[in-house]
Amino acid sequence: MKIGILTFHDGINFGAFLQAYSTQEKLKSLGHDVEIINYKDRVFAFKERAYALRMNGKFFSNAKKVWKFHKAHKLLNNTNFTSNLSTLKSKYDFVFFGSDEIWNINNPGFGYDLSYFGKGLSNTKKVSYAPSFGSTKIDDTKLALIEEYLAKFYAISVRDVNSHDIINKLTGEKPVIVPDPTFLVDQAKWAIEPKIQGNYILVYAYVLKPEHIEVMKQYAKEKNMKLVSVGFYYDWCHENYLGIDPFEWIGFFKNAKYVFTSMFHGTIFAILMRRNFTTFMDPYRLQKFSYLLDTLNIHDRIYGGYENFNGINYENLEKKIVDYSNIGHQFIESALKS
Repeated sequence: MKIGILTFHDGINFGAFLQAYSTQEKLKSLGHDVEIINYKDRVFAFKERAYALRMNGKFFSNAKKVWKFHKAHKLLNNTNFTSNLSTLKSKYDFVFFGSDEIWNINNPGFGYDLSYFGKGLSNTKKVSYAPSFGSTKIDDTKLALIEEYLAKFYAISVRDVNSHDIINKLTGEKPVIVPDPTFLVDQAKWAIEPKIQGNYILVYAYVLKPEHIEVMKQYAKEKNMKLVSVGFYYDWCHENYLGIDPFEWIGFFKNAKYVFTSMFHGTIFAILMRRNFTTFMDPYRLQKFSYLLDTLNIHDRIYGGYENFNGINYENLEKKIVDYSNIGHQFIESALKS
């Protein structure tokens, strides 16, 4: 069948690229003709690039990263760019929406964009795979405006409990909570391993408290390993790597001896690469992560003090990871067979 994917696909963001690429590759593995719908509001697209270039105040490293992402984006089977979905007409048998926070109607970047709920797409079966409403509250009055679009979906899944509850309230249905699409393919096969001398502790984190920084420095000193940051520049890390692509980013996770992160996909890739890790959490991110951590029964990975920097028994966790991944596989295959 001909399948389109509508998600955040071309941002300069490791997780965003990998969720789009993973969805594409999963659907292709089932024998379908798959395209990424190259849709974006032009103002939002400009804001993304401008932010990516000035991040960390490291223009040249950021420019290198943007160039590498441009090369990676060529692996996505993109349509021609459009800012109007109605131009696609009846091109697809199915369109998959998600994952990522495409349903966050309060996102400061793209705002209230009904295209991500299917406005402009007709005569196609609409399926959502692991989208999130992000920071949107269940009592947000703007949600009433999307009910008519959700009613036209053929099958709905989401990635977190808050999104589940919003869909349940708006439609009366209980959507399946599925894993991020990065769980559906073997990420390790894409890894480009870094050429770093010696063992290292990986830092992929943002908005850190002074306490978090101190415990990472203390842990690295005790283990006699260097702190290596990817994606964000920190002068307290021994090495920083900003100008890398998504596959190099995976490689840093694959070879790390320990991972400190505060990011959703940082937590996911620590798990996918079977690394010991600690996640620095805040209430907003806990809403995004909680179902994943509950399902795998690894809530102890949330930072609660130095005592939880212990190892993870991945041998015992393996079946839970496989079962969690299978929820996603089964949802996709069931939707496409219906």
